[in-house]
Amino acid sequence: MTNVSELNNLNDGLHFLSLGGIGEIGANCYLYGCDGKWIMIDLGLSFADEKFPGIDLLVPKIDNIESLENNLEAIIISHGHEDHAGAVAFFANKIKCPVYATKFAKLLIENRLKEFNEVENFNLLEINLNKKLSFENFSLDFIPTTHSIPEPSAIVISTSYGSLLHTADWKIDYSPTLGDSFSKKKFEKIGGEGLLALIGDSTNANVPGKSQSENDVKEELANIFSRFSNRIVVTCFSSNIARMKNIIYAAKKNKRKVALVGRSIKKNIEAARKCGFIDDNEVFISEDEASFIPRENLVIICTGSQGEKRSALYRISYNSHQHLHLESEDVVIFSSRDIPGNEKSINNLKNLLIRQRVEILTADDDLVHVSGHGYADEIRDMYNWTKPYLSIPVHGEPMHLEAHKQLSYSSQVPFTKILENGKCLKIAPGEPKVVGKIETGKLIVEGKKLYDSESSFIKERRKYSFEGLALISLLINSNDNSINKNIKVTFKGLPYIDEEQIIHDFKLIFIDSFTKLNTDQKSSDKIVSDIVKNNLKKIMKNSFHKKPEIEVHLIRF
Repeated sequence: MTNVSELNNLNDGLHFLSLGGIGEIGANCYLYGCDGKWIMIDLGLSFADEKFPGIDLLVPKIDNIESLENNLEAIIISHGHEDHAGAVAFFANKIKCPVYATKFAKLLIENRLKEFNEVENFNLLEINLNKKLSFENFSLDFIPTTHSIPEPSAIVISTSYGSLLHTADWKIDYSPTLGDSFSKKKFEKIGGEGLLALIGDSTNANVPGKSQSENDVKEELANIFSRFSNRIVVTCFSSNIARMKNIIYAAKKNKRKVALVGRSIKKNIEAARKCGFIDDNEVFISEDEASFIPRENLVIICTGSQGEKRSALYRISYNSHQHLHLESEDVVIFSSRDIPGNEKSINNLKNLLIRQRVEILTADDDLVHVSGHGYADEIRDMYNWTKPYLSIPVHGEPMHLEAHKQLSYSSQVPFTKILENGKCLKIAPGEPKVVGKIETGKLIVEGKKLYDSESSFIKERRKYSFEGLALISLLINSNDNSINKNIKVTFKGLPYIDEEQIIHDFKLIFIDSFTKLNTDQKSSDKIVSDIVKNNLKKIMKNSFHKKPEIEVHLIRF
């Protein structure tokens, strides 16, 4: 299979392929096909890195779902994290099937859809975790798990070929702050009934041992707050409602008021209220009020744990927030993990705070964060409970996938397949095998619009960021093709350059090249522009060892 249109021709057997989420953290998007009918689990986004200058977000290419026409029966959102649900709104006008999500995730998606004015015509339905969801060739059951967001669930996919377990993001937490305790009995039951394949989270497969409970953070935060007498700022993921509840608990125990700062945190807290996770009587002070509260009586919960330049913490740290600022001996607690690729921006923010004599606490210093993903021993436990015939590691970079593979081997799983995005695996009937590959990739988010990651403007932006830009303007007399002596050259993103010397050197070689052209060639903007570029490139390379992008403006008068 080499063409996306052939996806619709897979009418026999049980198939799995990923459009995003394998070999990377984020952009989770998985397709399951059974005898010609398909479902998608998750449609998330990811953070862009330095390869995409000026771009914050990426989403997976899902052009191939258009080839499925009416055979894509549903999109199921496993939980509300942006890397699993954040791309839905960007594709709202392309999605023709129902999208299912639990109440909290549904509210988060609706908030995004409102930004795109797509709420009215979008078929977004709420999942009841206690009820089966049935389609023509699939039957889905949901097993509530524990994670760093409300209402996470693993999904049991029943087909005529056998059952699959899509774990989504999970950990074992027997004393969670929100939701029910993790239930291993439900997974043992799956193992007893026979499991064809486990498609599992690999995020912490290379971390030995077991993760700690969210409830442990609750008491530790209360103790940490008692150590400080100045302003406390805690930054965390805005969807981690359990963490925010624990911060609120710690603040109350230390007689401090709480201010919420950051648009996404306020929206998510409102969604949590509607779901009953935050008490309606819980009172937060406004940003304006927080500016008048004595430092020793205030806790600020804000966005910005990843060093995002438009986040609340970034603005507060750079003293550009309308109401709030930091002072010497305040403390900022990073109650989160560093998402791969964000380390540089996070460290830049931390260094800025340190220069302001603000104290910083991270998970390396105290128990201010626990992961929402299970460690190696927890993944091994999952295999021992469920006993699948096949393991498909997902949600992780290559090192995570390989570590997951070794865990499945040690648990005596007969087959383990590490795939790539786009590789289609036929799970059944017969032994699992890759039957082809479809085109995948990423789209970049610029404003609210999507563009191919290989778009020319991104290539140009990347080139400019590495080599700089030279702009050269020439005036040409249309009557006799003579060149006006006032040639203008402007450089961007380059060290100081003697522009007069560059123009002098350029004139010497350009005039010589130009005079050798015949009349028709001199009248061709393309031919003249190419000569200008080639001559200026030679000068820049010989004199400065630089190869900037060159833009030529020819003006004929």
